[in-house]
Amino acid sequence: MRQKGSITIAMCMMLSVMLGILTAGIKLCREQYARVQAVNAVDTGLYSVFSEYERDLLEEYDLFFLDSGYGGGAIDAFRVVQQMENSMDLTLKTGIRGSRRENCSITGYRLASDNGGEAFCAQAAEAVRKHLGTDAVKRLKEYLSNTGEVIEQQQEQKEAGVPPMPEEPVPDDTSVSEITPDNNPLEVIKRIRTMGILGLVLPDDAVISEKEADVSVFTSNRNLQKGMGSLGGRESGTSDKLFLQAYAMNKLGTYREPVNPGALDYQVEYIVGGKGSDRENLKKTVNRMLLLREAANAAYLYTDPEKRAQSGALAASLCTALLIPEGVFVVEKLLLLGWAYGESLLDVRQLMAGGKVPLVKNSASWQLALSDIGQIFSLLQDGQAKNTSGLDYNDYLQILLFTSSRNNLTFRCMDMIEQNIRLKPGKENFRIDSCMECLEMETGFLSPSGNRWTAVRSYGYDM
Repeated sequence: MRQKGSITIAMCMMLSVMLGILTAGIKLCREQYARVQAVNAVDTGLYSVFSEYERDLLEEYDLFFLDSGYGGGAIDAFRVVQQMENSMDLTLKTGIRGSRRENCSITGYRLASDNGGEAFCAQAAEAVRKHLGTDAVKRLKEYLSNTGEVIEQQQEQKEAGVPPMPEEPVPDDTSVSEITPDNNPLEVIKRIRTMGILGLVLPDDAVISEKEADVSVFTSNRNLQKGMGSLGGRESGTSDKLFLQAYAMNKLGTYREPVNPGALDYQVEYIVGGKGSDRENLKKTVNRMLLLREAANAAYLYTDPEKRAQSGALAASLCTALLIPEGVFVVEKLLLLGWAYGESLLDVRQLMAGGKVPLVKNSASWQLALSDIGQIFSLLQDGQAKNTSGLDYNDYLQILLFTSSRNNLTFRCMDMIEQNIRLKPGKENFRIDSCMECLEMETGFLSPSGNRWTAVRSYGYDM
């Protein structure tokens, strides 16, 4: 049965309004969907860019950085943007047709070497926290601070000069044997000081690395690429230097423990010495250890009554032979310094052989008798590590690193890591100042309705 129907003008107007509202809602939803899709595309693009992190840096050194030079050295901004755009385009093609990318540009990035290697130091510190823990580094700081105070006191004692003879009773057996050119301590020490230090403290069969490198191309000596934009820097604590020091000892090789051979084998020694060859860096490191031990040994000799009595008797005998009796005090000072130097050579020889040396000597740990200075060459050739208590070679390296500037410690550590990565196939031009930690991108989009907007997003390994 057919029925007639009708619609009023009011109803038509109401339906028209409802249809308009529905159409506007659909357009608004589509616009908002396009915006969400655009932001998601930018985030996905950044994730894609940073997924190409330098794998050798992560696997060997626990460092998360993007090599923005892609093996070529200089920052390749075009390739970074291209990688970003390709990933964004794939995301924009999925789902409902949304916005369209119009342009993309880099507005900021932070490099490993920026602000004195701030990002590098922060990541190195984080690696140490994971492996050793903060408590271990705190203990290291306390230990090095206490050790540093002792060393400073020893150096002050040495610089202050020989004090007056102690008033305590001294043994009567302070006679000296006849002095000859072969056993005259002053002449023996004079000859020793003109000789090569490595030849004295290393055995004849010791093998020294002869690797050399051109330090002029190292990170610490060349003009570096800089970051851009206003990306916030890493927060650096007062203990970052200690973390970096622990990181260097853990990741880089030394003369005693060649952990990770690379462009140079003695990599921690390079941080200490800064020279372009393993031999020169080892020599400089040994010389600095010798200075530390010489101050410690001189400070002990100055306060030991028995040894002061021996040196005084010998000084008097030498001055009598030289017809300068008024020069006893000066000669004694030279004898004590020479004696301390000879003992220091034996100490460093112990360190190089894997032994240990007490930070503060006593009569039991003292090795060199004044009468044996003439035989010091044969004593030095005794390659056995005798002492089992005290500080070893790595402990003294820690002391030397502790006294290094934060800038030297940071950039020389980066020098070694960069040069080691360059030994990898296809990475001969790798530069650590091309390594990005954080990136900010600005992308322009065109919405389905013809509106334009810009999305600025950033991402980094520190987030």
